[in-house]
Amino acid sequence: MKKLVFVILFVPTFFFGASAVERLTSGLDILKELANIPDSGAFIDLLRQAEGIAVYPSLFKVGIFAIGGQYGEGFVFRRDPVSGEWFGPIFTKLTGLSLGPQIGVQNVGLVLVLMNRKAVEAFASGSVTLGGSVSVAAGPLGRTLAADTDYKMQASVYSYSVSKGFFAGLSLQGSIIQVDEEANKDFYGKSVSALEIINNVKPTRKEAVEITKFLNSLIYLTPPEV
Repeated sequence: MKKLVFVILFVPTFFFGASAVERLTSGLDILKELANIPDSGAFIDLLRQAEGIAVYPSLFKVGIFAIGGQYGEGFVFRRDPVSGEWFGPIFTKLTGLSLGPQIGVQNVGLVLVLMNRKAVEAFASGSVTLGGSVSVAAGPLGRTLAADTDYKMQASVYSYSVSKGFFAGLSLQGSIIQVDEEANKDFYGKSVSALEIINNVKPTRKEAVEITKFLNSLIYLTPPEV
């Protein structure tokens, strides 16, 4: 029990929080890294069908004997499936515990593809557990979505974790997503509900617009604007 309490307290403390703008800048780097991996074509195909995306540029995993914890701070955008317009971002935190032999510290970039409006709004609802009301699975790999013969579109969220240009294994079952009210207030200059932002607020700040432009370049197969 003492080890469990230590992990719960230590992981968020270990992570030196980045500002909202820094998260966006680092998140764009992670998206570019993911898109440049040879087997990421399936991710891009999935993105074309998605209604949102969440990015955690630095997800820290800390293992102490048989107990591990993970913590990351990121952001979420919603994509209108009809118009293709983007809304957001909102800022969120991810925390989780895992059991089994593990020791040391690992840092990965995490990208979550949100397949439906329910998943997007769950991320903006305040707190949601992955694997509970919102199903999560490892994202399919391959140069195209059809290349992954084991893939069936059953989950609401598909995850991709990357480290140094390669895919990294990561379990997210039981992880908790919480809205980061302070980061949202810092970014927008006032208190605004996450649901209001994700449903009605279009990105205007440079760092956010750069991300949506890059995502559109993947979706529509156009060179990203410089």
